[in-house]
Amino acid sequence: MHVIQYIATQADSKQEAFDGVKNNLEEQLGNGEVINTWFDWFVTGGGRWSTSDDPYNDEYTDDVAHQADPKFQEYLDTAHKYYLQSLAETVEQNRKIDLPALLDSIDMTKEGLYPNFRLAMDSYPLKKLWDVLSNVWGPDSYFFDLVNDTTHPTYMREAIDKGDTNWYIVPVDFHF
Repeated sequence: MHVIQYIATQADSKQEAFDGVKNNLEEQLGNGEVINTWFDWFVTGGGRWSTSDDPYNDEYTDDVAHQADPKFQEYLDTAHKYYLQSLAETVEQNRKIDLPALLDSIDMTKEGLYPNFRLAMDSYPLKKLWDVLSNVWGPDSYFFDLVNDTTHPTYMREAIDKGDTNWYIVPVDFHF
């Protein structure tokens, strides 16, 4: 699946912001043999969400937005809208869980040491809700502040309010 994420960072130029985000994400992927993150590949610059004629051009920086650019706020608004939609879906999925029955199905015997894939699938909405509410960056975050390591723009906005003028948002198309 693909998802758009808006990655906030500090830099002195669009190119520096773009390169910084791209390098950071490549480092998270590691050596390609062991993936230590929720995504398995990405296109910096927005990929299928970019305004480029070639959406898989991973050198396209025209969609990178400085905080003075109207796209910056547009990206924040879009990320927040998607986040709220995802949260609403997750809450509805959790309403369907019969939690007492789920808890009663947990095997507390020696055999319970073995994987229970059905139980894992049934309890997945609980994990997803935890991730969304507890600031775990993943496909349902839609925004990530690379500087402050958070899925919420609070610290970035505080820095901007205090006079920081070097914030950028880099759209990234993630595959997971």
